[in-house]
Amino acid sequence: MVQPAAPSGAPAASNELRVCVRCGIIALNGQARCHICTEPMGVRGHMVQCLLPGRPWARLEVVLPCPHCGVEIAPRPDAMESAVYCPGCQQPTVIEPACWDEAVHLAHAVIDLAHSDFHQQNAVLGIYNPFADVGLSQPCADLPSERVPMQSMFRLRVGPGAPPCLRCGSPLSVRVLTQGRQTTECPQCGDREAFALPQSLVGRLPAIRALIGFAPESAAAQGRVEPWWLLMEGPSTLRALVEAQKNQAEKEAADHVAWEAWNLLERERLEREARLQQSQSEREAADRGKQEKAAREKADREKADRVARETAAALKNTEAQLEQTQRALQDGQSRAAQSQQSMEQALQTAQGAHHADVERMQHEAWTQSEQLRGMLAQQESIWRAQDAKRQEELAVLTRRHTVRWRIAIGLWVVFFLAVLADLLLALK
Repeated sequence: MVQPAAPSGAPAASNELRVCVRCGIIALNGQARCHICTEPMGVRGHMVQCLLPGRPWARLEVVLPCPHCGVEIAPRPDAMESAVYCPGCQQPTVIEPACWDEAVHLAHAVIDLAHSDFHQQNAVLGIYNPFADVGLSQPCADLPSERVPMQSMFRLRVGPGAPPCLRCGSPLSVRVLTQGRQTTECPQCGDREAFALPQSLVGRLPAIRALIGFAPESAAAQGRVEPWWLLMEGPSTLRALVEAQKNQAEKEAADHVAWEAWNLLERERLEREARLQQSQSEREAADRGKQEKAAREKADREKADRVARETAAALKNTEAQLEQTQRALQDGQSRAAQSQQSMEQALQTAQGAHHADVERMQHEAWTQSEQLRGMLAQQESIWRAQDAKRQEELAVLTRRHTVRWRIAIGLWVVFFLAVLADLLLALK
């Protein structure tokens, strides 16, 4: 599947093509040297007329790695009907016709979809054109690539241009004959040559009008690949795929836009319904609030009436209790007055009895204190006598101990003197 590429620029407006003065590849605007052969482009390069209206030649370089030794082989058009011999190992390699068909179809696709876009059919393909930059920013396409894979082992380099003379580099004048034959003539040096399409391509690929393949010896000596020059007409098979991909992408984009629009409408509808439901819920909540408020007010009024009735009944009970309390208070006051009189009389009686008791007790206390004072004086005299006796006994004991200590000290002195005398005698 072809992947999208960068948008292409404005198509060419004439049937002329500016090509390199040496290799014949298309000359990009503003370049000083050819991107393929590095030849200076000069002021204008070569301006050539397309042999078919609006269709340049396809410059095709074909390279095949040898399956035996890996050396790169540059096959010629006649290899379509015979084996290809490797210049390194000399082993033959037979290439399937499907590989050649793929290479020719891809070359046709590059020329059909690249610039210059004389028929102005490629600009509408936009990013879906895999070769939109060929002829604008790139002189050729290298295949296979990330966007255009290949089934064969070929490596291709394809770009629009015009076949140059191998001797002087001037654009060749090509004459297409019948039965797949064509002749070339250089208008500058007069060099002529004849070519023919391989028979295997005559009926199988009718889009090919001419094929020019010069001998590869001089190119191999210079270390380059001699290109093929293919002239093909009509749309390529890849154009239909690109257009189908573009249409499919546009359809998917339109479906996506329609889907997004439907989603937007659906979201708006859901939002409106949500707002309506919210409004209805708010109204219902307000109605419920009003009903609940009315019920609360009714209950409050009934409660207030009940409280008022209970308060009135309580006031009546309180008034009756107050009257009973006043009567009881009056009775209590009268009883208190009587009790106070009785208490005053009892107090006077008690005061008289207390005064008599106090005098009696004072007399008894004085009598007891006198008795206690006599007893204390007697006890003091006994303590003094006992203390004098203890003092005498202590003095006697002290004298006895003093005598004993003096005797003991004298005995110890005598003992030490005797020992000292013995020691002196022993020393003599």
